Amino acid sequence: MRAMSLPSPRPLSADEAAALNARIPAEFEDYLGPRSAGDSVVPGPLHLPAFEQDDSCIILGDLHVDGLLVNPEHTSLVVTGSLRAGTLLTLGKVLVLGDAVVAGDVYGNSFNNQVCGVRGSLTARCVLEKGHSFQVLGGLTAEAAVSLSNVISAQGPLTARLAALGGMNDEERRRVFDASLFDDAGSLSEPRIVARLRAGLPLLRAA
Repeated sequence: MRAMSLPSPRPLSADEAAALNARIPAEFEDYLGPRSAGDSVVPGPLHLPAFEQDDSCIILGDLHVDGLLVNPEHTSLVVTGSLRAGTLLTLGKVLVLGDAVVAGDVYGNSFNNQVCGVRGSLTARCVLEKGHSFQVLGGLTAEAAVSLSNVISAQGPLTARLAALGGMNDEERRRVFDASLFDDAGSLSEPRIVARLRAGLPLLRAA
């Protein structure tokens, strides 16, 4: 599925900036606000088959990506509405002021430098961090939520068949994740995880 570019941005109005700043939770102020009139934004709602960022952007409204959404390192994605995606790969910063619903898997690794923050609830098949922070102010619902080196936190209910927020040993990882994700030394491989997500394949081992 071909990734598409965004429409041309426009400046944020003073009224829009005031309304947006009123919605930014205190937990996100260091990452997101305050915004000013004239900031570049792309008006939503947007519906794309796939989307791989080439620069930081603010979506003013909802963003719906049918397939893979890639947030590369050194970029930020701010969605002032809700986010829907087939799969989410984040190596940078993602902030969603509504709910986030990912049909497949969410994977984050920024070498512990960045955050995926959701003001509402986050729903996904699998949420895996291997050097990333996930901060959900609502509830988190997933088949598996696995934190390997940083943190996954939810202020609301955490509903998961498997919740391993304190890490896993090697044997546990092999029972949970697909065998193709491990290198010859038996460690989860970042390039293999990314390649599997790009191929549209699940991270979890088949039952």
